[in-house]
Amino acid sequence: MDGKHRTGTTRRDFLVRASALATGAAALASGLPFTSPAFAEDSPIKGKNLSYIAFGLQYEYQVTLVARVKELAAQKGVNISVYDGKGDPSTQTTQLLDVVSKQPDIILLNAVDAKLLQGGVRQANEANIPLFMLENLPPEGEWVAYNTFDDVAGGAAGADAIAKLTGGKGRVLEVRGAIGSGQSEKRYKGFHDRAAEKYPDLKIDVLKAEWTADNANSLTLDALTRDPNVAGIWAHNDEMIRGVVAALRQIDRLKLAGEAGHIPIVGFDGTPLGLQRIRDGLQDADVGQNPFSMGESIIKEMENHFSGKPVNKETLIQPVMIYKENVDSPDNWGNRVKKT
Repeated sequence: MDGKHRTGTTRRDFLVRASALATGAAALASGLPFTSPAFAEDSPIKGKNLSYIAFGLQYEYQVTLVARVKELAAQKGVNISVYDGKGDPSTQTTQLLDVVSKQPDIILLNAVDAKLLQGGVRQANEANIPLFMLENLPPEGEWVAYNTFDDVAGGAAGADAIAKLTGGKGRVLEVRGAIGSGQSEKRYKGFHDRAAEKYPDLKIDVLKAEWTADNANSLTLDALTRDPNVAGIWAHNDEMIRGVVAALRQIDRLKLAGEAGHIPIVGFDGTPLGLQRIRDGLQDADVGQNPFSMGESIIKEMENHFSGKPVNKETLIQPVMIYKENVDSPDNWGNRVKKT
């Protein structure tokens, strides 16, 4: 496959992705209510009003998570309003205070920086509104259930994958998510702890890309300008790898897996485009986290709470490593999205 053909494919994929995200974001616009169907199944949360403050609908993983929660809410007769947090703590602060004032039966919160939302969490507690949390927890406050991906285990799995692909030595670029984000801090910890324990010959160069492809692009270019010797690249999400791949292409360092000069790349999330990059040889591996499992388990805890059954206070969803050998598995959520 020549470079021209690869560039065309990437641009087409980008346009498809952008269109899909725009459609999803429009359908899940801030505060847009979704009324439950009359034929909804009998459920202890049937007829409840659920306000869901999402992390941000510019991320494919989050769009899929929100869509699954919305789908389950409809099945169970829940009236759901979704608020797009836009990856911005200030936006979420305003949204949370507004939601509390509306007195819904349930609040579902996926905080960008949970430390900055303690005031809203406190007000929800004072209003006795059951609060369910996804991915990030504030240092104070009360919540019914917390559902998250095991990001520490995911970071450790990322270190194992990078070591496998690089022979456990050399300079590795770690393209990090936002400072202050619980997910980013735990992925960083898992990666660095595992590297220190098992792979002391890896030299980690941290790039603070704040979850975005644009930042990842510029920081990767800077890092390669400072020192062109890079053994591998690991990113805290698949979105930032778009910027990494573009940077490598700009300086003619983008080689397919198996070609001389290929720089191994490991992503995080298991998005449809991440899986396609693995098929195409642009990306070597992905740490998969499943938004379907996360959405299903948090809705189940809501049902447990309102039926008086025991509630799992904390649920940790474990990572699944994805390589070319298992990239087409139906167990990978990115393939499930692609087919629906």
